[in-house]
Amino acid sequence: MAHTHQHRPTLEEDGPPVSMIQLPQAVRAKLPAITLPRLSTHPLGTMRRSRLRIMLIALLWLVFLSAINWVITSQVMKRSQGSSTHIVQGQGAGPLAPKNLDPNQQNLHLQDDKIQDQVENEELDDEFLKSQEEEDVEDDNQEEPEKFMADDEQSDQRGQNGLAMEGGGDCERKNNFVFIKVHKAGSTTTMGIFLRYGYEHNLTFVLPRKTPSLGWPAQLNEDFYIPLKNNAFNILTHHTVYNRDLIGNIMPKDSSYLAILRHPINILKSVFNWCSLGDRLSIKADNPVAYFLEHLDNYAKQLEKVDSPVSLRNFMSFEFGYKSLHAPPSEDEMETFVEAIEKEFNLVMILEHFDESLVLLRRVMCWDMKDILYLTKNAESYDYRRAQISSEEVRMHRQMSKMDYALFEHFNATLWAKIEQQGSNFRDELEHFKTVNGQVKKYCESRDHNEPLKISTTKWYSAFSVDKEFCKNLIKPQKAYDKELKARQEPLYTDNYWDTKDEVAARWAKPKLPC
Repeated sequence: MAHTHQHRPTLEEDGPPVSMIQLPQAVRAKLPAITLPRLSTHPLGTMRRSRLRIMLIALLWLVFLSAINWVITSQVMKRSQGSSTHIVQGQGAGPLAPKNLDPNQQNLHLQDDKIQDQVENEELDDEFLKSQEEEDVEDDNQEEPEKFMADDEQSDQRGQNGLAMEGGGDCERKNNFVFIKVHKAGSTTTMGIFLRYGYEHNLTFVLPRKTPSLGWPAQLNEDFYIPLKNNAFNILTHHTVYNRDLIGNIMPKDSSYLAILRHPINILKSVFNWCSLGDRLSIKADNPVAYFLEHLDNYAKQLEKVDSPVSLRNFMSFEFGYKSLHAPPSEDEMETFVEAIEKEFNLVMILEHFDESLVLLRRVMCWDMKDILYLTKNAESYDYRRAQISSEEVRMHRQMSKMDYALFEHFNATLWAKIEQQGSNFRDELEHFKTVNGQVKKYCESRDHNEPLKISTTKWYSAFSVDKEFCKNLIKPQKAYDKELKARQEPLYTDNYWDTKDEVAARWAKPKLPC
């Protein structure tokens, strides 16, 4: 008899799916309990949803900020239309002041040496405080020599050469001028003032074609500078040897002529350091200048062998066009030369009295105090800078550079005579200028320019403010100015400049470096 086996369905059995409800009670009781996790309360699910919310909110903010940035950029671009990137807006009325220039004319004659757009100079902001011009190193803080005071009668209203008492009244701002940049006499600092003045007032410069100078130590000729249409020059301030006829041919007839001098013994110290003459003459003394003067005869022949256009004899006079000879000049020659410079120059400043010279310059030129603010540039310290020089050594140097001493002593005396003619308020303005210049120096060097520095109105000038852009121009070195000015003045270049550029370059000989 066959045994009958009862089939018991299970969940693992193949075939149609069986509902739990269809299973017998006994079978359901034996099945293990299964508990499924609730996804709605699982920590991982909650975290994912939070991250999604954060990402969505961040995305919405980015879209919102991008929209705001687009609106602001559109408004700035609208305001900037029609203005040249090489022209300073709203300053002065010089030849380069904004006007209706054909924008197509701005980029003619693009050459390999085309200056990059002024906007790129924004990258120089952090470099200007560290920048030093390679061609000139100066010491601006020497001890002052004796003041040679003149006994000329004081004038109640105006001094010689149209000096303004307080820069007001009928005083008219002078924008055309020539500055004879005498090496080693604080001339880089002074040139910085003039470069900034011309740049901010949209004036034009006599700019060198290649080197930082206008052909020095040679005299000016057309191969050394970039010609402008109708000789539309306002300012000449780069190194050149003074020749009134040559300079007068390209500069306006009403140009003021300016220069700066320094005590000859301080010039000698600076030149010794600048040209490393102590090493080149094998002088081992702690004070090579004093040792050189004490043994002058021993070094005379060695100096003739030094390959340099810098002469230790009458170096400043050479910058004014004096042709130095080995024989000392006679008294008549010195008197004639000094009188010619006195007649042809409106103001000769003195480095040892630099602030006094600048305040007088402001009055001579009818400028504002903001125009003469400065930072000392390219001052260098060296061991014997303040070393004492005996009266006997000075006497020997005087015999060696008679014309330089005649120039310095004459114009040091005339500087103080002109200051005396200004009246008692000159001293008040001088002290105020020193205070303001110190404040501006501190502000610009701090680099905290979130708020402008505001200078209040005085009887000498109107209120003005100093901001980041002003500091940038105050600190900017000559090389950066030259690049920007060449780009700005390019629309004024003559056709002859472009036609003869290669020809001039072919015959152009690089001037000998000073040392």
